[in-house]
Formats: sequence, structure tokens, C-alpha cells
Amino acid sequence: MTKTIVNTINVTNQYRTHLAYTLIGCCMLMIAFYIFNVYRIISSTIALQNVQSQTAILESGVQNLDSKYLELLNQITPDTLVSHGFTPGKVSTYISRNPSIGSIASVVHEL
Repeated sequence: MTKTIVNTINVTNQYRTHLAYTLIGCCMLMIAFYIFNVYRIISSTIALQNVQSQTAILESGVQNLDSKYLELLNQITPDTLVSHGFTPGKVSTYISRNPSIGSIASVVHEL
């Protein structure tokens, strides 16, 4: 009888140790998963900040180029164009409206 009780206690202790190791293993796995997710969040935040700073630099560069373009555009006059060899163009063909288009539109509109 005492041998049966001792075997039962041993089996119970083995289950407890297996259960404890399983719980400790699960906790370690959860901690590793948590650390991985924290690292991923931190790295994506840093990447987002880098992209935002590069975007700000590009926007300021575009604004500088835009202001230079407007300054150069304001310097262009007809006199400067003539001094560079441009001459006024001659229009040889005019675009005219065909009167039949209006009649078709009025016929369709009356339906």
C-alpha cells in the first residue's frame, strides 16, 4: 500500500514538473514574441521618421527650385526673347467651328 502511495506521489510530482517546464517554456516563448514585436515597432517608427525627414528635405528643395523658376520666369520679356533670336510666329491656319455641329446638337436636344 505504501508503495502505491509512493508511486502516486512520484507520478504527481512528475506531472507537476512537466507542467512547470511547459509553463516556463510557454512564458519564454511569449517573452520572445513580445520582444520581437517591440523591436519591429521601434524599427518601423525609426524608418517612418527617416522617411518624413527625407520628405521634408525634398519638399524644401522643390520649393527652392520653384522659387528660382518663378524668378527666371519673371525675367523673360518679349525683348529678351528677341535678343535670343526668337521671332513672332505667323498663323497660317485658323480653327473654325463647323455649323453642322450646332444643328445636330439642337436636333438631339429637342428629342
